[in-house]
Amino acid sequence: MEENYKLEKEYQISPEIFNKAYRSYQKKFVYPKNYIFMALFLILAADFVYAAVKTPENRLVYLLIVVCIALAFREWHNPKFVRKRLSETLKDMGMPVYKIGIGEGFVDISTVEEPETSDETEEEYDPADIPDEIDPLPEKTRIAVNSDFKLLEYDEYFLLMQGKSVFYILPKEGFSEAELETVRKIAPADK
Repeated sequence: MEENYKLEKEYQISPEIFNKAYRSYQKKFVYPKNYIFMALFLILAADFVYAAVKTPENRLVYLLIVVCIALAFREWHNPKFVRKRLSETLKDMGMPVYKIGIGEGFVDISTVEEPETSDETEEEYDPADIPDEIDPLPEKTRIAVNSDFKLLEYDEYFLLMQGKSVFYILPKEGFSEAELETVRKIAPADK
């Protein structure tokens, strides 16, 4: 079934753009919650320090202080760790080619199968090296442009968001000004 798209374009996401875009997503939706939990754990730790000063023989308080500080550290460290791991995974994958299709009231995003390039000759071909099942590409994702859809524009990329937990990165690199304007018209952009 051929879709009626206003814009259809292939693009790639560089690891640098991915890292910046994921950090932007975290600043908007992950860090605020983490900062609240960090503050709560540190307040609890301070309360336990006060309790330890009042009753130094209570050894459980010392354990609770360490646990609260460890939980506060975890809230600070986990987003950075997740971003680093995802960036490394993207670097290991190379730069897959994606395709965006913008229609009336929807956006389709899919992965494009890249043609295989091989420097090996026929003699070096070993059928045992080919896996029995080749992972198929994921199906096209359709994002409905409704009240849950948000378009966030930054200097080098767009974040297309469905709710707060699903987002897609669309780099501006390789898009003409007319194509960028078509993307901007999907929904009013937020900063």
